Amino acid sequence: MKNTVKARLFKIVGSVIVLGVLLGFWTAAAEKRAHYTPEYPMEDLEAYLRKKELSEEEYIHLFCQTGLGKAAIDELITRGDYERISKLQQDFFKEAKVCCEPNTIISREEIQVCSSEDLLVEIPVVENGDILITFNCHVLGWRVGHAGIVVDAENRQTLEARVLGSDSAVMSLEHWRKYPSFAVLRLRGATKEERQQIAEYAAAHLAGIPYRLMAGILTMPSQEEVAGTQCAHLVWYSYMHYGYNLDSNGGRVVTPQNLFDSPLLEVVQVYGMDIRKLKFSKES
Repeated sequence: MKNTVKARLFKIVGSVIVLGVLLGFWTAAAEKRAHYTPEYPMEDLEAYLRKKELSEEEYIHLFCQTGLGKAAIDELITRGDYERISKLQQDFFKEAKVCCEPNTIISREEIQVCSSEDLLVEIPVVENGDILITFNCHVLGWRVGHAGIVVDAENRQTLEARVLGSDSAVMSLEHWRKYPSFAVLRLRGATKEERQQIAEYAAAHLAGIPYRLMAGILTMPSQEEVAGTQCAHLVWYSYMHYGYNLDSNGGRVVTPQNLFDSPLLEVVQVYGMDIRKLKFSKES
């Protein structure tokens, strides 16, 4: 009898050890994918940036060289800020040194190790209502990601449901620069005024909301009061209030990946992501 109990105990302990090792490898594998550096060569962009008009193919080429979408390229060219485009291209092709730190009991967050914030990649073009997404947050090897919405572009502020145990709050956009990878997305086809209205609604109604991981399961989009939210739900709810469903798979629980895959959004900027797996305009 005692031998049987010992054998069972040995199996349980062994299984726990094996599971722990497998989860450790899973986590380590996820952390290796924290940042992507292009494997193709960096090219001279002078000829493209001095043109009066760019073709769709040329915009795509600039995107692959800088991570900047059409809206960002047009804005920077209008400003005559060619040096910034060149700097962003150099940053786009640089390797990133990354460390991984716990941000809750169950999740971890990857950030860049940098001697000065001035050396971190810039986010030069943002407007109210723009959406920021990163996949540098993970639980073990599952990249849950994080999302936020720009509510004050002039003062570079976002509204975010940051982590479990904290309420949604307005934060500095600058902390996004510390992630080894991120994307800035914008509602395609909407006017600046429409996106401004969405941002104002988010700031007025969705700040100070308790973090709730399963937000959205028991509530309907038409409900005016939100009892709980999480990062992607907050962004989704802000847009759903105005009739834009950014949940690409239509489920009740929206994730940063669901937002990222939405065909209603276009790319303003990406950094540290494998753009070969992205659609430039996100059109189907």
